[in-house]
Amino acid sequence: MIEADVAVVGGSFAGLSAAIMLARGRRRVVIIDEGLMRNLYAHASHGFLGMDGAAPQAIRAKGLAEVLAYPMAWYLEGRVERISGKSGAFVLQGPEEVRAARVILAYGQRDRLPDIPGLAECWGKTVVQCPYCHGYELADRTTGLLAWEAIPMHHSVHLADWTDDLILLENGVEVTEDQASELDRPGLRRQVGKVVRVHHTGGVIESVELEGGDRAAMRALYLVTWQEPASPLGEELGCEVVETPMGRHLKVDDHQRTTVPGVFAAGDLARPYPSATQAASTGNRAGAACHQDLLGILDD
Repeated sequence: MIEADVAVVGGSFAGLSAAIMLARGRRRVVIIDEGLMRNLYAHASHGFLGMDGAAPQAIRAKGLAEVLAYPMAWYLEGRVERISGKSGAFVLQGPEEVRAARVILAYGQRDRLPDIPGLAECWGKTVVQCPYCHGYELADRTTGLLAWEAIPMHHSVHLADWTDDLILLENGVEVTEDQASELDRPGLRRQVGKVVRVHHTGGVIESVELEGGDRAAMRALYLVTWQEPASPLGEELGCEVVETPMGRHLKVDDHQRTTVPGVFAAGDLARPYPSATQAASTGNRAGAACHQDLLGILDD
């Protein structure tokens, strides 16, 4: 059994950023992580100052080494199966039993992709979600935008600075008259019909196949995924969940506190929009706030 001041569940950008603040506060912190990063399939992370273009795994490895250089920090590889107890006396069941006064949840979100053959093999390479993360590298090419349960109107305008040849794949989703008027602009064309397959070579998209056999050629494809917590631990503890058009995440206040006393959340798990840099930022905030909570000086 390991005794710690804080247990951090999840060891990617958010969890490690939280842990280093606690270690620098000279608090015993244990990080428990199973290694399933959300951006595992991306070759590079962009927009992270000082790390632009580095592989996410390399950033994580460097961050973990920096945290573990502090003697107050420990790392356990594996999955936390259950958390019980209350503020001041939590018990985490995982690769080892951990007892901690506070818990920071940073296990991230899971993207639910449309069930289209070939799409998952391109995910994080040429099929992506965030233009700030991937748009510069995928710019100036014929680009698809996949409708899935709704027409992605925001992306239809947002992508204009990255491509002047955008194909909206309606994919069986009805376009309203107001939407049709907004979509009627140079550089954007509409393609009716459901998408049944993504054709690619080694994750590099070449075309999408529509019902009936027609194909639309493209070299990049954007879609908005449905996002949900990668683990049920927060909800099992009773943390309130926020429902948004993009999915579900844990509710937190300005100090990254969940609705359960002693439980904090950081990273994509605690916000509706995925971002490596903002995940690190909220992790930093959660670590500092958790340290102050242990001291009894955290403001309401």
